[in-house]
Amino acid sequence: MERSHHLQGLLILLVVVAIGGLYLWQNSQPSIVVSVPAATPTAPDAPPSDWQAALEAQLAIASTPLPTPDLDMPAFVPPTLPPSAEPDVEVIEPEAIPGSPWPTPTTAPTDVAPTITGPTPFPSPTGVFVAQNNEPVGFEPPPEQVPLGQHADDHFWLVRPVDASANSESLFYYPFGSDGPGNDYRVHHGVDMPNPIGERIRAGGSGTVVWAANGATLADREDLDMYPSYGNVVIIEHDFGYRGQKIFTLYAHMSAILVEEGQRVEAGDIIGLIGGTGDVSGPHVHLEVRLGENRYFSAVNPLLWIAPYIETGVVAGRVTYADGTLADDVLVTLSRRGRVIETTSTYIRPRQPGQTRDWTVVPDPAWQENFVLGDVPAGEYDITATIGERRITSTITVKAGTTNFVTLGIDPAATPQPADAPDES
Repeated sequence: MERSHHLQGLLILLVVVAIGGLYLWQNSQPSIVVSVPAATPTAPDAPPSDWQAALEAQLAIASTPLPTPDLDMPAFVPPTLPPSAEPDVEVIEPEAIPGSPWPTPTTAPTDVAPTITGPTPFPSPTGVFVAQNNEPVGFEPPPEQVPLGQHADDHFWLVRPVDASANSESLFYYPFGSDGPGNDYRVHHGVDMPNPIGERIRAGGSGTVVWAANGATLADREDLDMYPSYGNVVIIEHDFGYRGQKIFTLYAHMSAILVEEGQRVEAGDIIGLIGGTGDVSGPHVHLEVRLGENRYFSAVNPLLWIAPYIETGVVAGRVTYADGTLADDVLVTLSRRGRVIETTSTYIRPRQPGQTRDWTVVPDPAWQENFVLGDVPAGEYDITATIGERRITSTITVKAGTTNFVTLGIDPAATPQPADAPDES
């Protein structure tokens, strides 16, 4: 019995071993053998493959063959062309602007200039350091047509000397009647318009050229003032006048003069090109308007004579001390909603009313101003004059196409009044 139990256990063990061996045999994997074929050597003289031959043929078609230099070829010498004649340039002159130069009936100018007693000639009127500006000039609106005179005292009769496509705006920091921001320039008797050399300069109005040469060549001329610092200059005596006085315009520092003395010109005719001749540090045109006689000390502010831009006006005014005299070299600021729009200063040593001597700058005969701001867009502004430590402010509404006048001054001190006598009743 015991022996049969041993046989049964042995059989069970053999069955378990057989099942385990079968399981291991079914899950066993054969080892993977990788073989890398060796490259087949190509004989040195073997022909190229078909794909290689096709690629070389395509590259040969697309390539540019290199030239083969000929060592016996002489050096190439470019032919010399004969100088060509100057091309004919047709200058299209602008049409004359119709209308009478007098907006209101006035007496025509006489041939005899009025006698004006003034100081001796000043040595040099335009020795100003004008920074050269080569930056491109942005768009500027065209000026109004002339003659323009919405107010009885307006006399915007002259076109601007430079096209609106260039810079036809005057330097803000060196205005008429000023000695510059540092008070170290000569007192300015005109306005300056910086532009690149070669920009066209146009006549402000119709008239006759009475000078067309360099200022250094003046000799034995008692009828006009001229200085070497002007460089190349053109002066026009206009056909129209103001209150019986002749009007002259002067254009200085030209690179080229395109008119001759005695030649007749119309408004807008090209008379020269902007340059840097004379006493300057950058190319610009210096414009003067001389009234009554062709003299340096008879120049008036050109901004009251050239037409403003469309939708802009001119602000002119008088700043006075407490005694009513014109304030000298006072800062004037134009602002809108707290933002400064433009600044200028009152004239240096302006001629006082009734004064004939000891003056430097002549106010306009109609306005008797001592400051002018040109090309101010229409709208409402605050204008302030600083006299010492006093600030006088006024609000003005600028109308386009006319002169907007304002008076700023220190009120005279009140006269002390005696105390009331006691009532004896």
